[in-house]
Amino acid sequence: MKSFKNDLIQEKLLATYLNSIYNELGFDFTRINDLDAQHQGIDVELRFNDKVYQIDEKAQLHYLNKDIPTFTFELSYLKNHELKKGWLFDERKITDYYFLITGICLQSGKKELTSIGDISKIKITSVNRRKLIQLLERKNLSSITLLNYDYAIRQEQSFGNNYLEELNPKSEGCIYFTEHLSEQPLNLKLNLNYLIRERIAKRLFEN
Repeated sequence: MKSFKNDLIQEKLLATYLNSIYNELGFDFTRINDLDAQHQGIDVELRFNDKVYQIDEKAQLHYLNKDIPTFTFELSYLKNHELKKGWLFDERKITDYYFLITGICLQSGKKELTSIGDISKIKITSVNRRKLIQLLERKNLSSITLLNYDYAIRQEQSFGNNYLEELNPKSEGCIYFTEHLSEQPLNLKLNLNYLIRERIAKRLFEN
């Protein structure tokens, strides 16, 4: 329970910090606090050229002071021992873009985020959800294909990295099956520079 409360505190602090960055970038945005909307994959509504875009923020808060070149997109997880569809292909999500928050570095000596002043560096990468799914389909990784991989990996209890013939494991990605969490999430782990090269993603902010 303590860990869960700490996660919520850090998420709120990060949201406040991100608000300041969005203002600095000149974004016309509204942060969404409604739980139903958040369950639909909306943390922020961004208005641009008379259109409203639904933004889902995903942050590597468990990897503070590390600059990890990959990001994991959830394919499935367990809840009360029942297999659930992850957020990437969840039809209930109406997300337009993922804002991936990585490379979160704290001021020298800090190991825990306790105030927004603790943050010294951060990266924000925008990923177009529709284009990402289209890219995967071009790589012959449709939701059905990935579901089949998901089933096989879980049946074999093949924890850790699982390499796919459709993806270069060094430059593109793989599937990662987590053992130590009770939810045992199975994620598509993709290289961020790969997504940027493919024009699926772009770096919005880096300091």
